[in-house]
Amino acid sequence: MTESEETVEKEKSPVNDVSDTETTEPSEMEELKVELEAQKKIAQDAKDQYLRTLAEHENYKKRTQKDKTEQIKYANEGLIKETLPVIDNLERAISHSKETSDFKTMLEGVTLVKKQLLNVLDKFGVRPIESLNQAFDPQYHQSVGMAEVEADAEIEENHVMEEAQKGYLLNERLLRPSFVILAKKKQVSTETTDDSATAS
Repeated sequence: MTESEETVEKEKSPVNDVSDTETTEPSEMEELKVELEAQKKIAQDAKDQYLRTLAEHENYKKRTQKDKTEQIKYANEGLIKETLPVIDNLERAISHSKETSDFKTMLEGVTLVKKQLLNVLDKFGVRPIESLNQAFDPQYHQSVGMAEVEADAEIEENHVMEEAQKGYLLNERLLRPSFVILAKKKQVSTETTDDSATAS
């Protein structure tokens, strides 16, 4: 190779290096663009998924609220269905009372209806408070008065001798207290004792 040819070759060589660099850079840019587009798609998909989940959550909340409202609205449906036959029997008793003057039979019928109603309430956890002859308990009783009893009466002082109105529990929680009359023992007269001692 002549000297002039070498010079030409050297002059060509840097140009070749530049063109190599130029062809390399665009290919890296293309890769970055492709990667950026891929990341944009991932971000868009994630956003869409988030919006769908958010919408589903809102729909779930609305459905739950609607179900809760419906549940509250019809919560007593079971109790009411069970009570309807009791009302039917009461209506029959009233109708029958117009046709008969047999008080004893009527009383038996009303007693049976009351028993039926108490059975229905019992199914739903409602039970009467047993108060008679029990010690006064402010948790379950509300005193509406006191009645004097003889000093030797079997009932203890401050025990329930009469229920003015029966109390009820709902699943062991107080629904309504019993309105009660309490026993109060008569005081033994000391004068009688003194007179009998003087006479002897």
